[in-house]
Amino acid sequence: MAGPFATNAEAWRAADRLEGSPISPAEKRADWVSNKILSSGPKPMAPKSARKEKCRAKKMKRAAAKAPRWVRDIAAAKFDPQAKRQHREWQLGTFGAASPVRKIDPAEYLAAKEVAG
Repeated sequence: MAGPFATNAEAWRAADRLEGSPISPAEKRADWVSNKILSSGPKPMAPKSARKEKCRAKKMKRAAAKAPRWVRDIAAAKFDPQAKRQHREWQLGTFGAASPVRKIDPAEYLAAKEVAG
């Protein structure tokens, strides 16, 4: 039996092969994956600050769904620093009969368009 083996599981697998039991496709695939992972070594570690930032971002996303309305409004300041909040309906203006758009005279509009055009 060839050795030494990196893990106990690999040693047992080699022992099974000595007994002559056929290798299954799933086992062959697992063998290939484990050899590939072992040969490439551990993944390089990201800097601690990057890991902390990634963790913090995930935490914020998880907490965002659970946050009450007033917290979400405050958090919107991050994306709207001037706090205009123009995405809110109550600041969009009127679209009913009181709307300034309803008071446009079509003749005046067309005359202005002809002059500009």
